Amino acid sequence: MNGSKDKKLGSVLEEVKNMLKDYCTENGEDYKRVAILLVSQILNIDKTKVILEKELTIKEEDYRRIISAAQKYMMDFPLQYCTNKAYFMGLEFYVDENVLIPRFDTETLIEVAIELFHGKENLNFLDIGTGSGCIAIALCKFLDCKTTAVDISENALMVAQKNAKLNGVFDKIHFVKSNLFENIPSSLKFDAIFSNPPYVSEDEISMLDKRVLKEPKQALFSKENGLYYFQEIAKNARQYLKKGGYIIFEIGYKQSQHVKKILQDLGYIDIKSKNDLNNIERCVYAILG
Repeated sequence: MNGSKDKKLGSVLEEVKNMLKDYCTENGEDYKRVAILLVSQILNIDKTKVILEKELTIKEEDYRRIISAAQKYMMDFPLQYCTNKAYFMGLEFYVDENVLIPRFDTETLIEVAIELFHGKENLNFLDIGTGSGCIAIALCKFLDCKTTAVDISENALMVAQKNAKLNGVFDKIHFVKSNLFENIPSSLKFDAIFSNPPYVSEDEISMLDKRVLKEPKQALFSKENGLYYFQEIAKNARQYLKKGGYIIFEIGYKQSQHVKKILQDLGYIDIKSKNDLNNIERCVYAILG
């Protein structure tokens, strides 16, 4: 290869399409669409520009990143890990294999939070299993709050801190390495505790897409039919919530009634759920009784 001056966007896009064609076709994917997404995200430009501006010169470094990302995609990695980009509540996040990829489903938790707390001041939240930091960061972007974000993974916390800086809320979030509440002082009291815990049952592993299985398993799988962390968090949250405080969970498909029963048995009241965009119950929330 000669220099970056010889690489034009049009020829790079065609090269990526040719790389991906057989792989994507075998997997029932549109290789043209994947190529455009991949190139646009690596170059941080609009998809329309990728299609139309064929004569745009591509730097050698960016060309290598594009080819590397395409190769990684053909190793069954999610697109977000290939480009190190994901989007949540209209915000951009850095992601890698240390964190779960933010999903639109999880935005349901933020929608509930905005409904419950919009207009209130000086709120104090806890986000358990923060991962990429998407929940804690979105809360701090859209509400008047400070958030304690905990994760058992040091690498996940590094990603979350990077994202907090990227989105301008680093000073509003206190990051703590902790196994659930282990390193959270019991003197702290929160207006709400949020969690998108691991909730996939271990016997469902064979049903998952191969790309999902590239995500950190400790962020996906839970014992006791996927219900273990709901029970543990709800049980211990009682001593950390202010009177009238909320516990707000993301839940998996068909887990709503089980999680509601856990909350009811532990004395929570006003237990409700909210559906995601696919009309599936995705969030269960309740008040400390």
